[in-house]
Amino acid sequence: MRKGIPTTAQKGLPFGRRPAGGVADVVWEWSKSGTRHAARNRLLRRLPGVSTDAAYRFGLVERAHYAYGVRRATELAARLGHRGVTVVEFGVAGGNGLLALAEHASYYSTATGVAVRVVGFDGGLGMPPAKDPRDLPYLFGVGFYTMDEDRLRARLGAAELVVGDLTETLPHYLHSRADLLREHPVGFVSLDLDYYSSTVTALDLFRGPEHEHLLPRVTCYLDDLPGTIEQIGEAAAIADFNAAYPDRPTGRVLGLRAFTPLDPPWADQIYVHHRLDHPDYACLEVGATGDQLPLEE
Repeated sequence: MRKGIPTTAQKGLPFGRRPAGGVADVVWEWSKSGTRHAARNRLLRRLPGVSTDAAYRFGLVERAHYAYGVRRATELAARLGHRGVTVVEFGVAGGNGLLALAEHASYYSTATGVAVRVVGFDGGLGMPPAKDPRDLPYLFGVGFYTMDEDRLRARLGAAELVVGDLTETLPHYLHSRADLLREHPVGFVSLDLDYYSSTVTALDLFRGPEHEHLLPRVTCYLDDLPGTIEQIGEAAAIADFNAAYPDRPTGRVLGLRAFTPLDPPWADQIYVHHRLDHPDYACLEVGATGDQLPLEE
């Protein structure tokens, strides 16, 4: 979710509120690596000759972390012979992220030939009351991030918006769309529900004995990790899930920055859900890392 101007250490203000006025504001903003990264990408995107393909290849698009997730999902689906895949956003808020996800889905569907379904889940009324101290109640208040549902639906196109209590809408969706999900298994998930308790509910997607609705590896983006610790929020929800399901670990992709163009900060928030007991888990991703290392002259 887009949080607006932050006021705590969670979103990049370790020394309190930013200074007010003139040059001080400029220096403050440009002292942060995230600001410089975003500005550089916008500049590169506008350079003559930078095509849409090049923008996607180098991560110069808006919400490049979503583009990365869709790319990983479509590539894996194609390698495993699936005609379609589903990408999910938990926590839609105003809808900017869901619209960006739909845009990236359109691009990669054309590029790979894999049909991409886009689904967003949200309560629709803003943040509910916190249920647990690990919900970060000091950062998120009741009613934050409300949605103009009618306005958003008018712009969604083929993307699907599921509004309501996630404890009810998610199991109903999985049951009612079972056949469709078998044809388009989930390959990317954005967890942007802010709360520990809500994230625990979203992870019900990965519970249960069924595999047909999921690819053997599901790329995940965890939006609200920065400024928290392992024992609260999204990180705690992931840790609890891993403790309960050791054969389905979800963890950060190690070394991703080194293999991603332009060293994006969001690489630290990319996780992958590995279903070690999935029947397709051991299917080789042909060409993923090469197959020979001949001795050099």
